[in-house]
Amino acid sequence: MKITSCLNTTEQEIIAKKFNIFVGISLGNKYFTQKNIKDYILWALENTKDKVAILIPDKIHSTNYEVKNGYKKERADKLGIKEGEKALAIVENILTELGEEKSKLVEILNWEKIETNKHKRMVAILRDEFENNNWFKDLIIEIVKENIQSEKLSDSDYEKLANYPLEELPMLVSGIEYDGVEYDLLPYPGISKIDYLAIDLQEGKSFSNITQKLNVKNKLRLIEAYAE
Repeated sequence: MKITSCLNTTEQEIIAKKFNIFVGISLGNKYFTQKNIKDYILWALENTKDKVAILIPDKIHSTNYEVKNGYKKERADKLGIKEGEKALAIVENILTELGEEKSKLVEILNWEKIETNKHKRMVAILRDEFENNNWFKDLIIEIVKENIQSEKLSDSDYEKLANYPLEELPMLVSGIEYDGVEYDLLPYPGISKIDYLAIDLQEGKSFSNITQKLNVKNKLRLIEAYAE
């Protein structure tokens, strides 16, 4: 694994296995081939503290179908689940190849499994800020446009697409929790505006009032890392 940058951590801390690692598979990112996913999993198993989680954002991916393709919510939700199932099958095949000893250390999570009460509370706070804080709203829209630019999309479309980063931010700020384990290190192929916003919210620099409301206790560490 080639690590090109670290946010909130160092390579020395990673080598010392100070964190539980989770791999987020972006369903719209072609980088996540079976080979690359396997490389991430193998690296995570070598460097994690206790366990590894694989996160499949099936539920929130449906927003893309709803807005970009103009599908009704029910159809968009089904497609999001379908794409998630494809990713699940890839991960399960990889774990079968790795054998029982390694695979038993890996949790495969869809989005609903990380929607703890803490996560939902943070999402509600961020949605309220999006509605009432123009500075924060403008930044979220910038984040959306960084990933999706189209002359066919209206301002209201971009506001609907903001659902994705608003749902994702709690995970990028505080990591994820499942079955009593805190997963607090995420390797990902690229750093973008949403990642820097997450670090900002951890530290309370630009939006100290939001940070105070979020009551951040656990902080995610993010590394820009590429399969080799």
